[in-house]
Amino acid sequence: MRTTLNHISVSIAGDYYQVMFEAKKDDGSAEITDDPYFLLQCQFEMYDGGEMYIESQEGNYIGHYLIREVILQKDKIEIEIERPKYSKVEISFKATDKEFDELSNALNTMVGKEKLRIITM
Repeated sequence: MRTTLNHISVSIAGDYYQVMFEAKKDDGSAEITDDPYFLLQCQFEMYDGGEMYIESQEGNYIGHYLIREVILQKDKIEIEIERPKYSKVEISFKATDKEFDELSNALNTMVGKEKLRIITM
C-alpha cells in the first residue's frame, strides 16, 4: 500500500500508544468519513506477544500483527508487517520538526530501537 496522508497525530495515555496518519486534519467532530487514514496502536499493560493493532480504510490492513521493520524519514514512513501478503506500507506525509520528534519518539517505544531505522538527511 502506498499513500499520502499529510496529517499526523501521536497520542500517549499511560501504557497505550497511538499514531494516526490522516488525509485531512481531525476537526474534532464525531462525523464518520471515508477519508483515507492509517492507524498504529499498541499497549504495554498486558503481554500480547508484541503485536500492534493496525487499521486503515483499506480492508487488507486491519488486525493485530507483529512489525518486522519501520523506516522513518522526514517525509515518509515505510512499515513492514510480519505476514506473507499485504506486508508493506509506505506513507508520505508532511511534518513539522515537533511532529516528527513526537512521531519518532513514539515509534521508538512502540516498535523498539532494533526494528526502527530513522534516516535523517
